Amino acid sequence: MDTEGTGNAFGGQATHVVQAGTIYGGVGGVQNSLPVPRQLPRAATCFTDRVDAMGRLSELSAGENEVAVISGSAGVGKSALAVFWAHSVKQRFPDGQLYVNLRGYDQLAPLPAEEALHGFLWALGAPANRIPVDLNAMSALFRSLLDGKRLLLVVDNAGSSDQVRPLLPSSPLCFTIVTSRSRLDSLTTVDGATHLPIRPLDTPEAVNLLSRLSGRRDTDEATQLVLRCGRLPLTIRMAARHASSDASLTELLEELTGAGDRLEALSALDEEMEVRTVFSWSYQQLPPETARAFRLLSLHAGPDFSVQAAAALTDLSETDTRRALRRLTAVNMLEETRGRRYAYHDLLRDYARERVAEEESTEEQEQALRRELLFYLYMADAADRVLVPERQHVPLAREEHEGNASFADPAGALRWCDAELSSLVPSVQQAVELGLDEVAWKLPVALVYFLRLRRHNSYRLELSMTAVEAARRLGDRWAEAWSLICLGGAESDVERHEEALGHFTEALRVSRDIGDRWWEATSAYNVAWTLRSMGRFEEALHGQREALAIQQDNGDRRGESITLSEIGALELSLGHPDRAYEEYQRALAGARETADLPTEAKSLHGLGNVCKAQGRTSETIGWYEQAVAVRRRIGDLLGLARSLVELGMQSAVVGRAAVAQEALMEAAALLEALGDPAAEDVRRYLAENWGEAREGPQPE
Repeated sequence: MDTEGTGNAFGGQATHVVQAGTIYGGVGGVQNSLPVPRQLPRAATCFTDRVDAMGRLSELSAGENEVAVISGSAGVGKSALAVFWAHSVKQRFPDGQLYVNLRGYDQLAPLPAEEALHGFLWALGAPANRIPVDLNAMSALFRSLLDGKRLLLVVDNAGSSDQVRPLLPSSPLCFTIVTSRSRLDSLTTVDGATHLPIRPLDTPEAVNLLSRLSGRRDTDEATQLVLRCGRLPLTIRMAARHASSDASLTELLEELTGAGDRLEALSALDEEMEVRTVFSWSYQQLPPETARAFRLLSLHAGPDFSVQAAAALTDLSETDTRRALRRLTAVNMLEETRGRRYAYHDLLRDYARERVAEEESTEEQEQALRRELLFYLYMADAADRVLVPERQHVPLAREEHEGNASFADPAGALRWCDAELSSLVPSVQQAVELGLDEVAWKLPVALVYFLRLRRHNSYRLELSMTAVEAARRLGDRWAEAWSLICLGGAESDVERHEEALGHFTEALRVSRDIGDRWWEATSAYNVAWTLRSMGRFEEALHGQREALAIQQDNGDRRGESITLSEIGALELSLGHPDRAYEEYQRALAGARETADLPTEAKSLHGLGNVCKAQGRTSETIGWYEQAVAVRRRIGDLLGLARSLVELGMQSAVVGRAAVAQEALMEAAALLEALGDPAAEDVRRYLAENWGEAREGPQPE
């Protein structure tokens, strides 16, 4: 199926997706052992108090499959407590620590449970092509992978019990901490979670924290200051920096009290707390350029951002941006997260958004967002060109961004896409809200291959629909056809074949209306591919022959060979092995002519299938051996496993027991690593015939 308008139709199989994931993800073969996940964020320095809560967490963690819900107001230190405790006991969880921020209380949409699970499954080594698309199936696989493991989960910033429940393990050795502003009573009553409410620091501990951070021992005035800070760890940390200067605590208290009439307290906090004033102390002392960066960065849609994204928003050089970010981090107005990314505390982000709304015009805000959205579009396109250079790419005037939108290799492109995904998805909605419909269709289309590769099915469906709507608002029917193909591909991959057929058919109609023969061929191929998925072989064969004729008119030799390989598979399914053999031979010639190794491998395997159906065992083995060699070369693990199974079975027929056993053992190891249930059948066959007395070779 071609969801990308490339002419590379993937032959209707998932094998080429595995190949791309293997080559481009840097996986050269089956991994015998995966890195233990260590996903905890950095722990807070000068962590204080919470002795009772820390002790209670330790008690609960000694039980079986306990869940602790830490609740409290914004800024009270829920996440800091969870992460600090988790770091202190991580040696007790040798199978790893998983962490996710569910964004339950954010202007961003909450993180879907499917995406949280996808990240967990990925960290636990589940191959992307074998991760289910259904939430219940994902949750079941997650529980299976954790069975018998002692692992710690930190589920941060949950908005509801329903958001958390699919993430809960069933292994008695696991322990889960959930943080939320809500009590999440349903988790307590239904799932047996233990509620740990967290309140502001006790006054002595708050004073102690201020003194440790500032070096000031003025007990009476320090007490008054921490009370004005609401005894919140966040605001105390910021106040401590000012208290460590030459200013007396009396002067700080006078300033805070005097400003209180002008500033209302944040709605989430007690009205007596002048939290904004504490923030303003740090903000007002920033250099103008840094203060502007602080407020503009609040326009960013994602939970964190890179230096490059920040530079686009602020219109600063990367050097000046790094300098500004270091200053903001030094005064606790930003925090550096994993991978040299930066984030606000949620209260500070709210404050920054107030500042940008008051100090920047609507036009200036829109210009900043436009710069960042164009940065994301050009980077996503650059990644796409490295990940799958043969596909058609969105039309862009690249000269302006050529210097900072490139990747040295596919692995680097994938790393960037993985890191930016949580920002890219909401950025598309920002483009819609700003009326930037050209970005709103191009960015999803540029991301399609990455999203398919990583099996981000919910995002792919959402963004593909957004692309269709944006293209229609623009009246760009060429873009509409492409976006419809992307949407149909997303639906097909989650087995919504009727919906996929409808959108591929609509794309075919649009491409004919505008006279675009490339999209017409692509759409016709995908219509036929979907019909085969639905078991409608005769209709599919007719449709593929129509697609082939258009590709021949277009001079698309590579697309022609892909379609011929699909025709060969259909002819064989319809009981016409002689025709199938001829079509596969033509496909093989075209694939070799255009250096299309995935289609070459599929054609070789198909020729083996034809010869097997005709009882030509010697020839069958030869074709499968060639398919194995090509699939091993390109790293197509699933395709390699399937060719090895066939090679092993046919070798057994002619009495080549050693060859058969070796091929089947390698196939079983591959299938097990990919989570494919066919591994069980192969192991059973080995046991029945040879007792599987020795381990098979591990693929390299």
